[in-house]
Amino acid sequence: MTRHLNSGMPFDAWPSQDRELFQRVFEAIDVFDSGPGSSLAPATKYSRKVDYGLWLGFLSHIFPDALELKPGDRVDQSRVEDYVEYLRENCRETTIVHCLARLFYTIRAFCPHRDWRWLYRISRRIAVKAVPMKHRQVLSSDLYALGLRLMDRALIKANALGRLTKSCAIAYRDGLLIATLVEAPMRRGAFSRLQIDDHMMRVGQRWCLTVPAENTKTRTAEEYELSERLSRCMDIYLDQIRPEFPGADTHNSLWPYEGRPMTDKMIRRRIIKWTRLGLGFEVSPHRFRNAAATFISIADPENVRLARDLLGHRSFAMTEKHYIEGAQSRIAGRELAAILAGRGQT
Repeated sequence: MTRHLNSGMPFDAWPSQDRELFQRVFEAIDVFDSGPGSSLAPATKYSRKVDYGLWLGFLSHIFPDALELKPGDRVDQSRVEDYVEYLRENCRETTIVHCLARLFYTIRAFCPHRDWRWLYRISRRIAVKAVPMKHRQVLSSDLYALGLRLMDRALIKANALGRLTKSCAIAYRDGLLIATLVEAPMRRGAFSRLQIDDHMMRVGQRWCLTVPAENTKTRTAEEYELSERLSRCMDIYLDQIRPEFPGADTHNSLWPYEGRPMTDKMIRRRIIKWTRLGLGFEVSPHRFRNAAATFISIADPENVRLARDLLGHRSFAMTEKHYIEGAQSRIAGRELAAILAGRGQT
């Protein structure tokens, strides 16, 4: 098989029958004409679109004639076996498991009257042998201290220079988004879409962040209350720091870039940069959720089930399975802040 970079087929280049099926199944046209997958979270639909595009990209490279077949007729065991080898050139086994699982869910939705269990069984057999990537353990307290340190240093430098430089503004913003993501460990997509007017409210001495149901994976609204210390940092940011970003007055995004809001990928790059510099290893935004659950389990094991509400899971079993080796999210976030305060971090 010719070596190549795994590349997906853009949606606009998909065969017309695949585009029509995806739109009918996953993208609701209106409330009276919605497909069986239209109620899925946007991130879930996006991942299925990306991975199905990867499948079509594989076919266009290796079996171009198969694109003339109906979607269900293309997915047979022989081609799937070749697809796995194709993915192995650039992907870990754990990634391949996700690709096959999403292909299974998508093709099952396209052709619900066929038996696709054989495809799911292949993905599970690979999953049994897959070795997950090991990450260095990080706790919320470590990440929180890093965020506070970045903000403090940015203000000290600005005061010494007698003006707020671009680098100081960026460092303060990045420190605040790190510390905020510690106290409000929402998913990266929702975090990047926070709007000042729509998703933030001042209650007494604290700021509250609200994530609407349409921006959550579980379709359940989440609310986080920031600590008084972080709320004061947010006041400084909104009053003095954010206005210094070019074009910040043209949009209401909480996290501005140069002339436009930051995307979730930008936020990920900034967090990885600062954690690599400050902690000596990279920590992605998603691992803030692991860090929060692990920190609670270590610092306050009697209230470990608060991690479920903090992370917005429907059940503690989900939290325990994926994040740990009642209150709702607002109360759980307050408990996390209290634990951090007890350790001298707030």
